[in-house]
Formats: sequence, structure tokens, C-alpha cells
Amino acid sequence: MLRFALKNLAVRKGKVFLSILSIVFSASVALLAYNVATQVRGGIVDTAGYYDLIIGPAGSSTQLAMNTMFFTDQPLGTIPYSLVEELQENPMVQQAVPFLMGDSYNSARIVGSTPALLEGKELREGEMFSQTFDAVLGAAVAEKYGLKVGDEIVTSHGLTGNGTEHAAQPLRVTGILKTTHTAYDNQIFTSCETVWAVHGHSEEEEEEHDEEEEHVEEGEVCAILVRTRSFNDYYQLSEYYASDASLLVINPATVLREVLENVDVSAKIVYILCGIILGMNVLVISVITLLNLLDAKKEIALMRLIGVSMEKIALMHLIQNGLTGIAAAGVSLGVSRLCLVWMSDYVSSMGIVLNAGKVYPAEGWILLLVFAISILPTVACVFSMSRRDGLEN
Repeated sequence: MLRFALKNLAVRKGKVFLSILSIVFSASVALLAYNVATQVRGGIVDTAGYYDLIIGPAGSSTQLAMNTMFFTDQPLGTIPYSLVEELQENPMVQQAVPFLMGDSYNSARIVGSTPALLEGKELREGEMFSQTFDAVLGAAVAEKYGLKVGDEIVTSHGLTGNGTEHAAQPLRVTGILKTTHTAYDNQIFTSCETVWAVHGHSEEEEEEHDEEEEHVEEGEVCAILVRTRSFNDYYQLSEYYASDASLLVINPATVLREVLENVDVSAKIVYILCGIILGMNVLVISVITLLNLLDAKKEIALMRLIGVSMEKIALMHLIQNGLTGIAAAGVSLGVSRLCLVWMSDYVSSMGIVLNAGKVYPAEGWILLLVFAISILPTVACVFSMSRRDGLEN
């Protein structure tokens, strides 16, 4: 039966290709939508709960959260570093981490902070930055630009990689992080002192910069990431610093929850569209299956004439569509992974890093549904033919 099924598939390769194509399109979209939405949700949830407070200049809460948590968008401005020292000495604060951003290396942003910002991240090689002009690279940065420990990199003013080069102050690569599949993979980390030193330009260099662009001066930071010791400490600190009109105090979990709601709404819309497309595929496959059976009417009659049972004929057609379903499911999975690889570079600028190798159990159920869609029309048609065959006998 398998041999006959394969021959029939070869004879009707045009219709088989159309069936596979229609399934692959909708199934790939469904797999891609679910995978991306789940990875984005997981990344936001994992990131949002690490710090209790983020303190920055007055402005947009979402911009401050996305800039400090996912290294996207522009910093809101600067605040005095003295606030960092004040918080570090506060008994209600468990950790206060400064955050600076203002330069770049090609497409990678330079983040000034302390090693505490990389807490929980492991080094693949080398050591953490400890002196001025030391730098630790995210895994993707090292791979993309072929950098290794001991290399020197020349950064540029601004976040686009097209600003004035700081050729007189190259950074030394002292370490490379292990792959985290987060926005950390695409950044370069150094100390606040390094950022301040690099920005110690002469007056001539400063005049070359865009007048509207924010400049980081020594003794300034873009934001402060704070972990408090208790909920009561968090509440008191929030109230205290929020009373200063020049400061913006946010809870990252609250702000990112709003972002997550938008992601969920978008994902639901895509799921509905996928469901509609899959429903249309059932109709398309049903029509193609019926046409195949009508084309094979004489062939079926001849097989019945030489004594082949209707059960075996039905089995042959089920094997045909089963093979089509398996092929469509496999191609759909492969296409969705290729799309993830292609999308990864594009969405990394938005702080989203996609792991193309990540497969969720629910994706297996989607593929099972794809297989079921490919054989159900055949089961229905063959069952109908079996009943008619029995009445004719």
C-alpha cells in the first residue's frame, strides 16, 4: 500500500504541492505567532521582576522602562550621580545600580554601569570590567564583529554608530558573556567612569555633535535601578523620590505589564486569523481530496474488479494524505524556525531576542492539528465511498 500511495502522490504532484503549500502557510504563521508571543512574554516577565524601582529624569514611563530593561529607545536625559550614592547608603536599599547610555559600537550600544548590572550573567571567557576603558561584550556582539578578549574597539558618539569616533579612547575587551538569548547579548558593558572619560571631549569635538543630542557629563547617569529590602521600603522610597518633579519613579513590573497586555492582544488577533486560515484550508483540502478521488474513480473500479477490498483502497488514500500531512507539518516547523532566524536580527533593535531553537510543547499540538486537518477530509470521503460501495454490492 505504501508503494502504491507514493506512486499516486508522484502522479498527482501538482495537487499534492498545492495541499502542502496551503497547510504550510497557515501552520507556519500559527507556529511563529505562538513562539514569538511566548518568548516575548517570557522575556518581559523574567526581566520585569528583578528591580523594584527605576529612577530617572521626568518623562515617559514606558521609555524609561524599555531603555533600562531592554536597552532600546533613547535615554530620557540625565540625573546626578549623587543620587546613586545617596541610595547606596540608604538602609532601605538592597542594591542601587547606576545606568548610563550614550555611545555605540556599530549597532551595539555602550552601557555604563557596575558589574552588579550583570549579576546572574556568566562569562564565556575573560573577566569582568574593573578598570577604566575595560569592556565586556554580549555574546552576539563578539560573534557578529569577530571580537575576542584583548581586542580594542573604537566607539562612536550617539546610539546610531554614525557619530564622532572616540579614537583617542578605545575600549579593551576584557570579557565576553555567555549567550543569554536576551537583549544583553547585543550590548557592550563598561563602567560609568569609562563613559565619563570617553565623553571628556575637547571643545572642538563637542561642537561637532548634534546640539539636540543629550550629552553625558561626569557625575551624571541616565537612570538608577533599585532593589529594596521590603515592600514597605519600596513604598516609602517611591513616595519620597516621586515628590521631586524633576524625577520619574516607576515600578518596572507595572509598566511592562501594560506592554505585555498589548502583546497579548496582538497575539490573540493573529491566533484568530490563523484559525480562519486553517478553516479555509480544511475546505481547500476537502475539495482537492474529492477531486483526487474522482480522478481515481476508474482506478478504484479496476482495483475493485481484480478483488482489492475497499478497506485497502481507503488505507492507500489515508496513507497518501497522511504522508502529505507529515510533510506539511515538517516543512511548517522548518519555515517557522527560518522566520525566527530572519526576524531575530530585525527585532533585536527593539530589545527582543528570539531563540530559533526554542520549541514549546504547544507547538507539537499545533502540528498534530495540522496532521489531523490533512487526513480528516480523506477519512470522510473514504467513509462515504465505502457506504456506497456496500449498497452497490
